[in-house]
Amino acid sequence: MDTKTSVMSRRQFLLNSAIGIAGMTLVSGSKSRVLGANDRLSIGVIGTGSQGRYDMGQAMNFSDELNIEITALCDVYKPNLETAVAAVEKKYGRRPRTFVDYLDLLALDDIDAVIIATPDFHHCRMLIDAMRAGKDVYVEKPMAMYLDQANESLKVQKETGRIVQVGTQRRSDGRYAAGARFIRSGALGKISRVEAAWNDCSPRWQKGDVSNTRREDVAWELYLRGVKKRPFDPSRLREWHLYRDYTLGPVALLGSHMIDVVHWYMEDPLPTSCVSHGGIYVWKDGRENEDTVYALYEYPKGFILRYCTGLGNSFGSGCYFYGTNGMFDTTTWKVTGSGGAGKDVIKTEKVITGEPGQNHMRNFLECVRSRKTPNASIFDGYAHSICAIMSNRSLRTGKRVVFNREEQRIEEA
Repeated sequence: MDTKTSVMSRRQFLLNSAIGIAGMTLVSGSKSRVLGANDRLSIGVIGTGSQGRYDMGQAMNFSDELNIEITALCDVYKPNLETAVAAVEKKYGRRPRTFVDYLDLLALDDIDAVIIATPDFHHCRMLIDAMRAGKDVYVEKPMAMYLDQANESLKVQKETGRIVQVGTQRRSDGRYAAGARFIRSGALGKISRVEAAWNDCSPRWQKGDVSNTRREDVAWELYLRGVKKRPFDPSRLREWHLYRDYTLGPVALLGSHMIDVVHWYMEDPLPTSCVSHGGIYVWKDGRENEDTVYALYEYPKGFILRYCTGLGNSFGSGCYFYGTNGMFDTTTWKVTGSGGAGKDVIKTEKVITGEPGQNHMRNFLECVRSRKTPNASIFDGYAHSICAIMSNRSLRTGKRVVFNREEQRIEEA
């Protein structure tokens, strides 16, 4: 069995056994367009800020090769929408349809798939609605901010069979794939400790003066759909990463990438417990979310993951795996015997070299046609979302929390 087949089989097993949702058989959504082999894929983009335009550009790179076209755009902020319209019009020679309400875009019968790149609090609700509308979905990470929506998304994917790719692009990176193969080989011995971090030394997500954001350019009520209603506030639109209403903070914004790598490598995606601590120690700029946070997770296989984001010093970003035979470091891609002992300790330093990789967006677009499970499946997104939600719950309550797999609930320990 090759590595990719093994990964998919393991992922399916985990979904069926750990969560108790049977099967991931792909079937056609009731409202989806039936595609012929030569039909052009019609793609909509929901959220046309910097990340959305990046994802859109990745898709447009394959317009001719994979026969796709961006045909509809949606954003609540007019300047972002206009910038994206200009890029699409330049590429295809015609203007895409534009919307401020994503439900209007989803109502289009000719849209085959959507890219969702909105602020975090919209991700999973839009994902669910898109699947129910018969669309395949590329959704940015973190996939979910709320546990009920995370659980619902798995149920709806099973019911509709829609293709879902989550934007944790390391899953398509050849060097990370080689790292996964090494860790799964067992060469490190028993791994009982994993450390992961994404650090920076800047007031990340703080944009400075956003007072030039005009109220008339923003569909403010639509932006606040699903969260507390507030008077217009440019910072909450342009610097949403700073506020607890719109994201779960650094563990979700940055940690989802690194935690996903750990889940992939260790083949153990759902933690049993979490305790988290942090605060605002460096950047006193009005942000609500922590600039320094630690989260400790325990997993069924018998290891602890320590995740950290600190915005006061950039050193030490990566994943580090510690086994009885040595350690592996994704910042250098080196395997050494450091810290190990015994007859099987690694005696010769080794550097993990890359395997052939794949563009993450290309993988999604190809899976839309083939109906195969993409590299970063909805279950992978579910797993990193559970970690972010658990960390946030622990931070807010000051208590250790546990994940009840059978009932898909997070409870205080």
